[in-house]
Amino acid sequence: MESKRGIVFVLFVAAIVTFVALPCVNAQPPEREDGNDIWQDRGPGRGGPGRGMGRRPELTDEEINKIMEGLKKRDPEKAKELEGLRTSDPEKLHEELMKYGREEFGEIIKVRMEKWRQERQTEFLKWLEEKAPKEARELAKLKDRDANLYQKKYDLARRKYERIYDTHRRSPELAEILLADLKLQERRDELVEKIKTAKNEKEKEKLMSQLEEVVSDRYDFIIRRKQMMYEWLLRRLEELQKHVNESKNEIAKLRDERVKAGNVKERMKQLTEGTTKIKWD
Repeated sequence: MESKRGIVFVLFVAAIVTFVALPCVNAQPPEREDGNDIWQDRGPGRGGPGRGMGRRPELTDEEINKIMEGLKKRDPEKAKELEGLRTSDPEKLHEELMKYGREEFGEIIKVRMEKWRQERQTEFLKWLEEKAPKEARELAKLKDRDANLYQKKYDLARRKYERIYDTHRRSPELAEILLADLKLQERRDELVEKIKTAKNEKEKEKLMSQLEEVVSDRYDFIIRRKQMMYEWLLRRLEELQKHVNESKNEIAKLRDERVKAGNVKERMKQLTEGTTKIKWD
């Protein structure tokens, strides 16, 4: 039973770290095409905040107090011992609280996850009002009228737009391209269905002309997306080249016999006298 509770606790920690970690804007490339087919349509996916695994969630003073209250009831002596770490060793305190306050810590994780979910839903709906007002209005009408239907419609809207919404948070320009492309795909599918059921050649010819225009516009959007990926790669290449040059210069400096002698002397001092450690080993 204790083993099972431990597994659940670890899963809670992993989940909250995943949800609260924000994506690094500079580290995220634009969406790139999968495969070699330029016309390949990518289904909706998640670009959510799933980065930063392994980073320990920091506790607020209020959360620490909550864990300590529960610990005082279960183990007063341990609570008294940990209380002394608040000022002397906060890092150690966090480690001990995660070890001895699993029950309270699990509740804190659930509260954080729910808060994150609600905030994300609010932000998404606000974005939807701006970018897809028709669907946002339909959702708003259902909210107080039919809760179950509202949730189903919301889930559909989220699956449809979430990838674009997440992209908007790191690259508004790319998000606009993806949104316009989504509308073109919907218009394309609509025209294809109409062409299949066209009653005469004149009507079909007119629809074919409209479809050609839509396909041409989509082609331009796809090229623009690829151009953005290319530009991002160039920037990354420049950054990497800068790091390469810095590393090369650092190595050249460290190979200098005088620098080596000074570093060796400083390291010996650190080992024997406990002075500040230099960063070379």
